[in-house]
Amino acid sequence: MAGKYIKLSNEQKDELRRLTQLANRRIKAAFKAYEKEGMEVAPYQVTGGIQIKEQWNSKNYALSRSVKFTSESEYKARLQYLREFDPKANRNARPTMKQYTAIQRTKTTTAIETALGQEVPDQLADKLNKLTAPQLSQFWKRFDENARQVGTKYNSNAVMSQTLQEFFPEDMAHLYEEVT
Repeated sequence: MAGKYIKLSNEQKDELRRLTQLANRRIKAAFKAYEKEGMEVAPYQVTGGIQIKEQWNSKNYALSRSVKFTSESEYKARLQYLREFDPKANRNARPTMKQYTAIQRTKTTTAIETALGQEVPDQLADKLNKLTAPQLSQFWKRFDENARQVGTKYNSNAVMSQTLQEFFPEDMAHLYEEVT
């Protein structure tokens, strides 16, 4: 049975274990954050495609900790995938949840400014900067639902205003007072 697997050095095995542990921690953190908000699907950018618990290799770990491979190409593919999580090995490594949240906040703020044609008021910007990635995801899900309801009469300004009004009613009332 041992003859079926390729022989890895201790250094290769240690590297695989280190990278697997790093990836599993990142994936688990993403799932924990999204489950806390009642969501079942974690972001692809953070998890590397393991977006639902049914894709996990075991109850506790998303990725198998096994260091047995039947071919050199299988080993290299696994190593390449795991290195996507390692900032030391890859400048464009997958973001941590903290980094992903910051990226999503910036994208959301930029989108709101573009749709409304003005800078986001400080009060609203402060609230946006306190939202977690799952909460921002819920914001965009609501935006998509509002856009679908409007259908052919779609206007990004109107849909964005409606979504902001639903998420931050007190801030939007203040914003409209400033504009008028």
